[in-house]
Amino acid sequence: MTKAKGMANTAIVEFHQQFNEQKFKGIYAAAHPDFKAATTEADFLKLLEAIHRKLGKQVSSTGTGWRVNSFNMKTSAVVTQSTEFEQGKGVETFTYVISGSSCTLLGYYINSQDMLTK
Repeated sequence: MTKAKGMANTAIVEFHQQFNEQKFKGIYAAAHPDFKAATTEADFLKLLEAIHRKLGKQVSSTGTGWRVNSFNMKTSAVVTQSTEFEQGKGVETFTYVISGSSCTLLGYYINSQDMLTK
């Protein structure tokens, strides 16, 4: 369980690096097939572009919660972070599927009053 949390935290650092470099297509390309079934690449790119345009680059993040679930031989990690951006803040929730040494994005959600008002 702790291994899954560590893997998810490492994946979040990589997500933020790609986000800051505006490599949104790379984030989508590496996402889990269920993620891609839930949202189109165009819609996901619009979301990340809007976050980047309104809030700027990610500056720092602090973990606020996490849980690891295992069901039917599938493990998922959900990590919530309070994130500071250049021009605001938000709470991000990441869901990753853990399989062996692989950690794949299954879900991304941001709650940001700053993003809504800019």
